[in-house]
Amino acid sequence: MDFRWIFATAGVGLLSTSLSLAAPAAFSKDEQPLRKAVEDAAMCFHFAGEFSGDGSARDKEVAREQRKVCTKEGQRLVMKAYRKNPRDERLYPAVLMLDGLVSGPPLSDAEKARLCAAAKTELVCD
Repeated sequence: MDFRWIFATAGVGLLSTSLSLAAPAAFSKDEQPLRKAVEDAAMCFHFAGEFSGDGSARDKEVAREQRKVCTKEGQRLVMKAYRKNPRDERLYPAVLMLDGLVSGPPLSDAEKARLCAAAKTELVCD
């Protein structure tokens, strides 16, 4: 079975849900690499939840698709942009999704609560 269509459809829905719940995610022409990194973070988070770890053909397809969007460069770009401007609400859903998936210290409880209050996303917030 070809899961690409399913992943693409699910990913678009997940991405639009996660980004629509946050502040408007308008990125300038110069910020397109950051926009892509934010979108990729949502897909990376989605695929992490799809992986069952049973070594099945489905897991192999999920892993293949995940490798396409879960790049260290994109994750570093999001986190670097957040550290540079921690008030940029466009980044909050991606930062929350990447928390625990990327190397580096996790968000503090207070910082996570602040981001969750602003992002209003149930994907990674209680």
